[in-house]
Amino acid sequence: MNQTPDLIGIDRRTYNVLTWVFVAIGCLGLLTGIFMDQQLLGTVAYLVAVWIGMLVAFGVPYINRVKLHDERDWNLHNRVSGLTLGIVCIVTVSVVPALYVLNAGGYFIITPTLWGAIYLASALALVYGVCYMLVPFWN
Repeated sequence: MNQTPDLIGIDRRTYNVLTWVFVAIGCLGLLTGIFMDQQLLGTVAYLVAVWIGMLVAFGVPYINRVKLHDERDWNLHNRVSGLTLGIVCIVTVSVVPALYVLNAGGYFIITPTLWGAIYLASALALVYGVCYMLVPFWN
């Protein structure tokens, strides 16, 4: 019997291990570069390994003959991402206005690092909102 070969055929466990191995190699490369005072080399190692890992994570499901995600994975993803965004939103909405008032009153100083966290949470909410509006049009 002649069988037409698919591009690749890795199973789910191999896919998960391969993805996280590349991420771990990247993290180890970054930490090694930091400890050896070679930050640029560590950063390059991190970026290359993590990019390969993300290519595996996002590319392999499209060219693999074995289904790597099912409805359980999508349900878990939706619950986890919803919980994560919910926690970030609740913390941001409940804490940031109070920080603004305390900063204006001179009782608390918002440091540049804290401003960065505020901007990051705001950017996350903005990206989520844009995606929330665009996805219904794409489906």
